[in-house]
Amino acid sequence: MNASFYWISVVFIFGIFLACVERDFDEPPVKERIIPFAANSSIAYIKSLYQPGKFVDISEDLTIIATVIADDRSGNFFKTLVVQDSTAGIEIKVNRTGLYATFPIGSRIGIKCKGLTLGDYAGLIQLGQGTYLDGGFNRLSGIEDVLSDQYLFPGPKGQFVTPVIKNIKSLTSFDLSTLIQLDDMEFDRSSVGSSFADIVGQQSVNHTLLDCMDNSILLRTSGFADFAGLTIPELNGRVVGVLGKFNNDLQLFIRDTSDLDMINPLCNGGNPMGEDKTISEIRGVFSGVNTKVPSNYRMRGVVTSDRQTANINSRNIFIQDSTAGILLRFSANHNFNLGDKLEVNLSGVELSEFNGLLQLNDVSNSAAKLISSANIWQPSVIKIGELLGEFEKWEGKLVQIRSAKLSKSSGSSYEGNVNVTDGTGTIPLFTSSAATFSGTSFPSDSVNITAIVSQFNTPQVLIRDVSDVEKIQGGGGTEVKQVSIRELRDLYSGTKLNVSGDWKIKGSVSSDTSALNIVGQNLYLQDSTAAILIRFNSNHQFDLGDELEVMIKSVELSEFNQLLQLNNVPLANAKLIKKDVMVVPREFTIKQILDNGEDLEGQLVLIKNVDLSKSSGSSYSGTIMLSDGTGTLDLFTRSQASFSANSFPVRVKSIVVNVSQFNTRQLILRNEGDVMP
Repeated sequence: MNASFYWISVVFIFGIFLACVERDFDEPPVKERIIPFAANSSIAYIKSLYQPGKFVDISEDLTIIATVIADDRSGNFFKTLVVQDSTAGIEIKVNRTGLYATFPIGSRIGIKCKGLTLGDYAGLIQLGQGTYLDGGFNRLSGIEDVLSDQYLFPGPKGQFVTPVIKNIKSLTSFDLSTLIQLDDMEFDRSSVGSSFADIVGQQSVNHTLLDCMDNSILLRTSGFADFAGLTIPELNGRVVGVLGKFNNDLQLFIRDTSDLDMINPLCNGGNPMGEDKTISEIRGVFSGVNTKVPSNYRMRGVVTSDRQTANINSRNIFIQDSTAGILLRFSANHNFNLGDKLEVNLSGVELSEFNGLLQLNDVSNSAAKLISSANIWQPSVIKIGELLGEFEKWEGKLVQIRSAKLSKSSGSSYEGNVNVTDGTGTIPLFTSSAATFSGTSFPSDSVNITAIVSQFNTPQVLIRDVSDVEKIQGGGGTEVKQVSIRELRDLYSGTKLNVSGDWKIKGSVSSDTSALNIVGQNLYLQDSTAAILIRFNSNHQFDLGDELEVMIKSVELSEFNQLLQLNNVPLANAKLIKKDVMVVPREFTIKQILDNGEDLEGQLVLIKNVDLSKSSGSSYSGTIMLSDGTGTLDLFTRSQASFSANSFPVRVKSIVVNVSQFNTRQLILRNEGDVMP
């Protein structure tokens, strides 16, 4: 080898080495990452394209810019990023691990949505690409690693999202896949001291989180999380996490244990009212003679009777949990309503029978604490023969007897005893003369009847109201046709009419009666085509997100102050299909709402970048003027609304409302959580 070439090579290589060493010690500043496009859409709009039970391929050239609120660093999220913008949040599935290296929590991310696929897993909307077969079921596929650079674009870091402070009862579908904060939380005592997940079997585990009113939510942790083996704390405090769901269960996912700040004393000083017992366990204490319940016992359950219709003594309630039901007789008249969830201290209470019916007797009114309201208890479907064959098992429970006929030896009113027969047996339906519906005539058609199993020396059942007796629609071979809400609205030509067809509609409740900004008889029902106001003949108990089927034959279709409605609908005509089928609002400007008012009437919409003002005062109560630069509309809030006295913000990033009308077009808030500053 030529000597001069040798030394030139050595010097060159040595120079490269020095340059590399020097670079390790003197790294130049990292260049700010820039997303190479602007957003022309939002997560809320992307989610509005989703169709339940289907996979939707996005063909529009849509781009969104969001912030990463959860990555896969701790292992509690796998091949998943959760991102959030000012309108909503969504999970993005990517067939790659180590996503946090490129897209860490707090980094901005640009997403080109064209070519991606919307789907869901157990009801949680996700964004991925295509599908794959899993045990005979199609599942959403993640974006392939080699293709991810075509869809996901890293942006600036350090753009952390501040969690929205919520409480368990205020959580809605709009909070899914967003970062929330729950205060004054603690783990159920059965979880304290155990690990977050099964680190040995690497299995996910659910633990129950409780607030000081015993409202609960599940905290779910993966067995692969790096904190899975840590111990559940015993104190109270703040929990931050990403809200998810699995079918009807809301679930909270923390990113790591820094999301927990539990340093405060437990609720009630850590001294519970007593030892939790199921109603079945309480019933098991009875020995056949008057028995005292052991000291320090307590139970929880949901009230299944209705004091307001007076078909039960004003001191009595039936209460039920997942194991059994029982009658409670208080020492004085009570104020508990159908659907109230109670915690009852039973220390020293008498367990006895009255005319054969087991009851907890002379319970102090102060021993019962209200936990939550408006809970709907689903009845167990049973045949009369089965009910009579195992009567003690069913006593006190809410049941449904299907395809039954009602008959009476004399008269046609509910008052007294009416025979219920279903082909397997007969049982009396008893109605007190004091009941508000005692003089009402019972139907001669076949019915499904929901009732409480009771006893007065011999077995009997009790209904709460006539809405518990549901005529079977479409009997005798007549087919009930399901029509869209748009088809129903198109029937109306300006004058009141009664629907003549043997029809039904199906949709999800998009209003929130619990916040009291809508009359207790009313709700907005929406399907994929349109929405309409339904006014029942009495107060209903349907919740935001309930999917309903409503029989509309002979129901009045009319306007009230120019708002189209189905009027005076019997409660028995509405059937709950399933819960938590939330309507995703569609994004519109105020001008678009004004231009398309009739088409959008009743629908849930999202308006962005809105100014709020009022001629006098700063509370929600009354009329507030909304403006987004394209037009103005009135936002009306009832004085009875739970948030009516609260002050409204003067500018918000977005607001979700039902489009309504009271002679002129107006908007209605469901709850204060729909205002996003």
